[in-house]
Amino acid sequence: MAGYARIVNIVYWLALILWIGALVSAGVAAMNVFGTLDGMPLRLEQYATYPAGAHPRLAAGHIMEGVFFLVDVLQFIAIPLALLSLIAQFMLFHVPIRRISNIVRAAGIVIAAGLFACHATLVAPKMNGELRAFWAAAEAGQIDEATAHRDAFNAYHPTANAILRLNLLVLLLAAAASAAAFTPTTDRTDSSLQPPRLLEP
Repeated sequence: MAGYARIVNIVYWLALILWIGALVSAGVAAMNVFGTLDGMPLRLEQYATYPAGAHPRLAAGHIMEGVFFLVDVLQFIAIPLALLSLIAQFMLFHVPIRRISNIVRAAGIVIAAGLFACHATLVAPKMNGELRAFWAAAEAGQIDEATAHRDAFNAYHPTANAILRLNLLVLLLAAAASAAAFTPTTDRTDSSLQPPRLLEP
């Protein structure tokens, strides 16, 4: 059983690292892509009838759509692995559920999974719909319609950003609690605390 427990623990940590890494990479990629392309004099032939000043952000948006899709795919992989390995630790290998560190890490993972579910079902589909409608209108030269869809997309952005940041914060807390949970406890009957033998009768 010890070998199986070790495998489950490895899967748990890999899932947690993958999950956190995906969220961090999304933020780093967004900062670098938008920060770099915003300062470039790009001209996209596909959007020739749309104001040229918006072309760098159009290009950045196309790049980041693929990045965020990959991030969501990685989360779809990491979340079930994290939840299943967590359940296995408690149910099969009798990890003490009432220990504070275990309560915190379990709550963090469940909350983070719930946040992603909200993002995937309530926020992301609407954002993606508005983004694609914006691109289509911009390509067709329909400036007013494109502006309306862009503004609708931007209205969802603070919510999506808040979910990502909160999700990352909760997962970092869960990782810290996991480290504490897997740290061996010190044996209170350590020989260093035993009375000297010379004092024994």
